[in-house]
Parts: sequence; C-alpha cells; structure tokens
Amino acid sequence: MDGERITLRLEPEDLELIDAFVKKRPEFSNRSQLARIAIRTYIEGAQGAPSSEERGTRVTVEVPRAVLHILSTMVKEGYYTSIDGAIEETIRKEFVTKEHLEEAKKRAHETRKSTLEYVP
Repeated sequence: MDGERITLRLEPEDLELIDAFVKKRPEFSNRSQLARIAIRTYIEGAQGAPSSEERGTRVTVEVPRAVLHILSTMVKEGYYTSIDGAIEETIRKEFVTKEHLEEAKKRAHETRKSTLEYVP
C-alpha cells in the first residue's frame, strides 16, 4: 500500500471490538482495511444520502444486534445463503402477497393479449 500513514489512538476495548469484527468477517483482511472502508463509508454517508436513482435498487437497513445475530446464525446453519437473501425473502413474504402476484400476472397477460391482438 502506497498511501500515507496516520496514527490513531484507540482504547483497548475499541481495539477488541475491531479485532472481533475483523475476525468474524473474512472480507476484511486487517484493521487498516476496515478503517479505510469505514471512514470512506461514514464520510460518503455524511455528505448526504443519494437519491433513489443514484441508489438503484439498493437499500441500507439498520437492525438491532440481536436480529443480526439471529440472521447470521441462520446463514451459518444453512437456512439462507446470505443475510441479504434472508432480508429479501422476509420483505417478499410481507409485501408480495398472493393478491399482488395474481394482479401482476393478470396485467402481464392483458399486456401480452393486447400486443398479440395488434397485428399491422
């Protein structure tokens, strides 16, 4: 890494928290990588939330630690392939009801039908 070096003083409990976090998440190879990503994420977030067009289909959700622990355990035990997958499934179950699906199918069928009926 060719970047400049900075010195950061942290309390022992902060270092324990960081080390435990890095140990549980293989996507972070060390404290420095976590710090770089965390600082950048914090600054980008503090500069203002992006518009829905800038975000695309991505949403950030904050959950209580207990919920995150439950989701992580369910992923480890094979109920889900990822935490994102667990959240997506939960949202689908809550918002995509049978009625919504039937209505969407009906609209798609009507659209196909009107397209097929129009033959120039």
